[in-house]
Amino acid sequence: MNIGTLFRAKAVKNVFGGDAITRVAGEVVFVPGVLAGEEFVGRITKVNKDYARAEAVEITRRSEERIENFCSGAGRCPGCAYAFCSHAAEQQSKLRQLQDFLKPLGVEKELVQGCKLDEAPEEYYRNKIRLTMRKAGGEAQLGYVFPDGKMYPLSHCRLASRAINEKLASLLQDPGFVPSLHDRMTITFRESADGVTIFRNSPGKNAPLLRETVSGKDFYVPQDGFFQVNKHGLEVLMELVKDVLTAEKCRYFIDAYAGSGLFGCAAAEAKVPYIVGVEENELSAATAKLNWKNFGAGNFDFHTGDAAVILPEILKNAPADAVAVFDPPRGGMDGRAIRTLQMSPLKKLIYISCHPATLVRDLERLQRGGFSIAAVRMIDMFPRSVHFETFVQLKR
Repeated sequence: MNIGTLFRAKAVKNVFGGDAITRVAGEVVFVPGVLAGEEFVGRITKVNKDYARAEAVEITRRSEERIENFCSGAGRCPGCAYAFCSHAAEQQSKLRQLQDFLKPLGVEKELVQGCKLDEAPEEYYRNKIRLTMRKAGGEAQLGYVFPDGKMYPLSHCRLASRAINEKLASLLQDPGFVPSLHDRMTITFRESADGVTIFRNSPGKNAPLLRETVSGKDFYVPQDGFFQVNKHGLEVLMELVKDVLTAEKCRYFIDAYAGSGLFGCAAAEAKVPYIVGVEENELSAATAKLNWKNFGAGNFDFHTGDAAVILPEILKNAPADAVAVFDPPRGGMDGRAIRTLQMSPLKKLIYISCHPATLVRDLERLQRGGFSIAAVRMIDMFPRSVHFETFVQLKR
């Protein structure tokens, strides 16, 4: 095949990233904007050694799940990959993707279930966005940046909350706003219970904490601290953690990569008698201790530092029936932390991940350490984007 070649095909399925996959003359071809089961005419746009990429020229047999693109930027903006299909089809596609990711680990697809987010919106849900200013050749653009460095300028995002969009529109109407921004400067919009906060590049050292509402209680987060972007998905995660702790009659809970202490708060609500936390960022660690007190945690210990360094001592002193939760950054768990878990007496573990590739890598290592996968839940925390959250319960 050559660039520009036209072909007819049928999409087999949608893979991680949203693209449909098909075969043309025995070769694998990835095509954005096409749904599994649809027949289409495509044109080759790029040829690699093991696969090709194409664009859809015409959909000749439409899926019943196809909808009109809900966003004018779909296909050009890095945010929305599923703007052309129903939300139900998007969720089913993501669930199948997760099942395919976990199949090499011996996880039966029946063990991998989706979580229903009651009354959760499929747009205008994000409480945080980060835009970048680009100034070149006398032109100024503010928008999202692709992984390859290309930019999509925008003045409205249908994933960001309505309050954030209103604030963005107000700023863009101010004739002094864009001239005040420097090239490559980032502008973060963050909605909390007290309204929309904005900072350039990073918040100041003495920036006040943001107040959130979690399970009906005040929960505080540093302005640049990690917090789930979808409040509906956050509540689902909290309930999943509390359900496991209640079912296991947990009396000793370890919150590694604790951030601002979200899951320690879940443990406090589940009446776990003793909670231990680890967080490397000093401000987040101090905020976590504040949150645990607000949520009624009576007996707890918190360590500020690298989880991979501190975990060995914590696990050595923990009872065998302790439950630990790991919610690491997108890059997954530190190899030292994995080795510590492999050698530890810990029998019950929860792993939460927003990146399936590093999830599979870490789960395979944990399996080598004697852990087995007891349950998996897919939470569509990021509707219309390529991403989703995964909750995994492991036992020895």
